[in-house]
Amino acid sequence: ELNDFVIQKLLKINGIGLSTTTKILHTLYPKIIPMIDNTLQKKYREVINDGWTEKQADVIFIDFYNNLKMGSNRENLNYIFDKLLENNIQYLSKIRIFDILWWSYLKAEKLREDKGINWSTIKFINGGLVKKIR
Repeated sequence: ELNDFVIQKLLKINGIGLSTTTKILHTLYPKIIPMIDNTLQKKYREVINDGWTEKQADVIFIDFYNNLKMGSNRENLNYIFDKLLENNIQYLSKIRIFDILWWSYLKAEKLREDKGINWSTIKFINGGLVKKIR
């Protein structure tokens, strides 16, 4: 329903793509709508579904949520969320935290490819830094 009634209507507006659409929807529903930027969409096409298009926005959302729910991802996300709450950082939803982790991972990957910068902290976050901290 979200894809048919909201996302596809926004995508019909000239100059608005899925990235902008998800940013708009995220501001309205930060606890349930992730920001799926162009870099994440590109990675999704390369690694998960090479035939994906913006017209199938619901597919990338479903895969995003499935990735979020995977055992270690969910466990690590809950751990990070709890640590933020312990430190009185209460304004970040789990969806936003997951967005930030993905954005950081993809940014680190780009820096490694473009400039040879090995940002190992992000690599460990994606690979289980939370378990190493415990």
